[in-house]
Amino acid sequence: MGAHPLEQLRYLARGWGSSDDFPAREAAEVLAQLADEIPGSLVQACRRLIEYFPSSGPAWWLCARALCAPDPVEGILGAAGELADDPTGRRLAEALPASGVVAAPELSGAVRAALRRRQDVQVHKKAVRAQMVVVPVLAAGPSAVLVRPRSATAVRAAAHAGKPVWAVVARGSLLPGPLWEQLLERAGAAVAVEVALEVIEAGELGGVVGERGLEQPLPGLSRSTCPPVAELLGWRS
Repeated sequence: MGAHPLEQLRYLARGWGSSDDFPAREAAEVLAQLADEIPGSLVQACRRLIEYFPSSGPAWWLCARALCAPDPVEGILGAAGELADDPTGRRLAEALPASGVVAAPELSGAVRAALRRRQDVQVHKKAVRAQMVVVPVLAAGPSAVLVRPRSATAVRAAAHAGKPVWAVVARGSLLPGPLWEQLLERAGAAVAVEVALEVIEAGELGGVVGERGLEQPLPGLSRSTCPPVAELLGWRS
């Protein structure tokens, strides 16, 4: 007999490294199984998933989409499909300058996908040697993004060197205001002792690259595609 879906979520979280992308497909499979077999436990499962991945915008996005769907199983699998078909890497590849020099402190997710497409682009770790700095975000809200320490250091270096910063906001990373505030509260409490994630305000960014391509930070950060579902606001663990 297989493990209970809630236990499967715990196993999934144990195998995840803090530098890895959120395992959306695997999490969706577990949530869909639970929604089918024990639908009354879906809220508990979504909250548990967020407790395991508090700084991941896609985790919050997936759970919000699951909880607002008329048919939760279809909603979960549909949302997972949208995450898998994210065009952000392709949009970033299209936006990068021809034969450009880019500083990319983290080669993850859409940034990695874009640079694989654009073999003509040179990559440096230091902002001073690049035309621009490209950083992936863990999550984003209406006026700011959340990044890992390495990316935050690169943003500061870019500001000192006068180089623009593009925040790469993959599908599912952008949340509406109420969920964004909840994410910041829970992520801050969870990682304060281990690693200091940092919030970068929209005014510090030269552009945002998402599924629509390169945009100005505002309104680029104002188009969340999930609702601020009440079940994910203000609960206690």
